Amino acid sequence: MNRFAKKFRVLGSLCVLLNLAALFAPLTERIQENYATVTWTQMDYIRSALAEYLPFEKTEGMIPGQEGWIFLFMALPLVLSAAAGIWGLAGSHTQKGSSLLIFAALALYIGMAAGAPQLWPEAAKGQSYCRGLACTLSLVFTGTGTVFAALALAASPRKRKVTAESIPQMEEVKQQQVEAKYNIMTGEKQEKTEMPAHGVLVGITGVYAGAEIPMTDGEYLLLGRQPNNHLVFGGQANVSRNHCRIQWDAGRQKYIFRDYSSNGSFLHGSEDCLPQNLDLELEPGTTIDIGDAGNAFFLK
Repeated sequence: MNRFAKKFRVLGSLCVLLNLAALFAPLTERIQENYATVTWTQMDYIRSALAEYLPFEKTEGMIPGQEGWIFLFMALPLVLSAAAGIWGLAGSHTQKGSSLLIFAALALYIGMAAGAPQLWPEAAKGQSYCRGLACTLSLVFTGTGTVFAALALAASPRKRKVTAESIPQMEEVKQQQVEAKYNIMTGEKQEKTEMPAHGVLVGITGVYAGAEIPMTDGEYLLLGRQPNNHLVFGGQANVSRNHCRIQWDAGRQKYIFRDYSSNGSFLHGSEDCLPQNLDLELEPGTTIDIGDAGNAFFLK
């Protein structure tokens, strides 16, 4: 599910950015018989609180001494929503900070909805105060964003622990070196195998479907949306601007693959992202998905 992490994170970010629109929806309504309903928005309350520090006029109906409550339960969740939205849209699929900001914003908006009556002045005869649409909108937008944020966390790639068993022991390495030296000194014949002079990158699906790109020893190809790459994927949203590098090593008869992307690269049929910013050896015969299965290459 790793490849869905970015999509969930983007959806969650778009949801919480809608809280900026709720800034102008009625938060408090005053109802009085034979009079028009009077409303105050979050913007009205924030302007009123800032009047203590900036040259704004106080808004009618505000209660003095509520500035701290307004900053905590109105201004702060708006800042968190904006930060989470931008971070979620621009950040990589592996980052988790935007999801945590969305969780914090939801907690504060719950506090705002529960504590809204603290902002209501004492009602005069025939008057009543009630919550406006802003409370509902903020809870719906942020609650939906929280669901997507939780899904993004669940789909994010897990860090793999490198265990001691996976690290060659020094004694074993020394023994291998001694054995290699001994074989050379005794003149053992080394079996020579025919090795192809070059590798071939074969496009299976997507922009380069059907293309066969030969690669000489040590030659590498850069793939991505940016025009400075060797293989350019214009208009492919699942391919990052600078996605990956593929190099052919004739001596080892392997491809060296390095992923730079935020969208991920995958062995065909796998849901797990390949590790980023590491040189990985891939065998000929491997099929690799660049972003998703829509742009797949066969390493021949």
